[in-house]
Amino acid sequence: MLDRATTLQLEQRYRIGLISTAFFILFVMAVGRLVERQVFEHGHFSRLAKEQHLASQVVPAQRGKIFTEERDNDELYPLATNVTLFALTAVPSQVTRPELVASKLMPFLTGSGVEESELIAKLSSKAQYMPPLKRKISKTEAEAIDALDLTGVYLSQEKYRYSPEETMAAQVLGFVNRDGVGQYGLEGYFDKELGGTAGFLEAEQDTFGRQIALGKRESVNPQDGLDIVTTLDRAAQYYVDKAVREAVEQHQATRGMAIVMEPKTGKIIAMSAYPNFDPNNYNKEDIASFTNPNISQVYEPGSVFKVITMAAGIDAGVIAPSTTYTDTGQVEVNDRTIKNSEPGAFGSQTMTQVLEKSLNTGAVFVIQKLGKYLFNKYLGQFGFTTPTGVELEGEVAAHIKNPKGLSDVDLATMSFGQGIAVTPVQLLAAIGAIANDGRLLQPHIVDRILYPSGAVSIDPTVVGQAISPQTAQLVSAMMVGVIENGHGKRAGVPGYWIAGKTGTAQIPGPGGGYLDGFGNTIGTFVGFGPVDNPRFVMVTRIDQPKDVQFAESSAAPLFGRIAKFLLDYWHVPPTR
Repeated sequence: MLDRATTLQLEQRYRIGLISTAFFILFVMAVGRLVERQVFEHGHFSRLAKEQHLASQVVPAQRGKIFTEERDNDELYPLATNVTLFALTAVPSQVTRPELVASKLMPFLTGSGVEESELIAKLSSKAQYMPPLKRKISKTEAEAIDALDLTGVYLSQEKYRYSPEETMAAQVLGFVNRDGVGQYGLEGYFDKELGGTAGFLEAEQDTFGRQIALGKRESVNPQDGLDIVTTLDRAAQYYVDKAVREAVEQHQATRGMAIVMEPKTGKIIAMSAYPNFDPNNYNKEDIASFTNPNISQVYEPGSVFKVITMAAGIDAGVIAPSTTYTDTGQVEVNDRTIKNSEPGAFGSQTMTQVLEKSLNTGAVFVIQKLGKYLFNKYLGQFGFTTPTGVELEGEVAAHIKNPKGLSDVDLATMSFGQGIAVTPVQLLAAIGAIANDGRLLQPHIVDRILYPSGAVSIDPTVVGQAISPQTAQLVSAMMVGVIENGHGKRAGVPGYWIAGKTGTAQIPGPGGGYLDGFGNTIGTFVGFGPVDNPRFVMVTRIDQPKDVQFAESSAAPLFGRIAKFLLDYWHVPPTR
């Protein structure tokens, strides 16, 4: 048996061995971690060390500009450009005389909503930070503020997108948000091209964060965004915007719009919608006005679609302009009675008279001869089964029912523009095909893109042959009759042969069916001129006018007003 001394000695040796083992394990772990950091994590810590001695700065690219032109003028007019403005800030803890500073700044804070007493209180708070007192201060004002030499008051530069023409072509342009991202219109569609690519600058710095004058530097220059020249004519766009706005106000309508295009090139000369907005102050506007209804919203076009029905019927050989039928004022399709908008029966009528009087029964007569599959084929040839591809963000497709499940009643109502929903720009392109010997062109709103190596022009794109040239000429003559003898008289221009068609669409009700009466219709007019050599094709539209019910009194006069301006502006000689 071990004595007490021997036992204590053994316990002491055990404890020493345990402690030694623990220290050995810790030593091995430390050496292992050191090896791991020096060998395996060398790259990581090397980067950290490098970053501590480098100052990195992003160099933003300059956003490309958007331009418009005018007839017979080589000058480019900016629709969207870039400006440097200033933000006014103050650090209350540095302001020694709040009352004096407030009185000096108040003349520059007009419209900011800041009262002088409120400003004095803020400047007296001794806070280290306060939000900017005012943004978007001009260079002239900034220089005046800087000359005051107020302690604790600072000006900082801020880059802004600026639209010199303000509300003109607003929905075509879109806007750039605070993050520098294009939204809607051209700004959204060409955001990548306009935005360019940012660069960067890296420079060595000392432990206090100061750049070392002879230190190593690396930089990548930014690639500025591309400039875009639109097809819009500045004078025409201004006039169309004004005419649409005044028509909406005159008729107390909810909305109005117009698009003008060259039928032989597909160039959009003007595209307008009202209400609109100011891209410079988009954050203060109704977001509903950002959407361009010419491309982004479908609607039932009404009787303007009879032109498409007639063109399909003539081109397919099932009717001719002189083909007659007997109008009794209504037609029975299965269990549905379809009536004309005007009461009474007109008796024997030609297809030309169907367009002039806008007879629903005549349109049904034609489409029943065509049948649903052949009619659907022509819808495709006229471009209604796909979006047009115009270079604007947010274009939507038409709502067209599959012919397989199309009922006889649905087919009948489609003949006069009910039960089918299209965009105004699709309607424009289709009518443009009639004005262009049956050739369907893709509408485009960009004339050229300015690359560093030179300008790249956008050539006209022929989508296809919607109808034959002979059919186009026959339908054009029938459309002239609408203005000369029918409901389109107020769309005419003295001295010129103009082709056109009215369309008054009812607004679908929330529970099915259609709403009736004043304030519940959409008036549309489509047309082109002069007929012998069309210079323009146009769609005008007035939504829910309160003082009139039919398009002949709303959209047609708007069409006539714009048409007269264009013919005068282009110095087109009279044709009659």
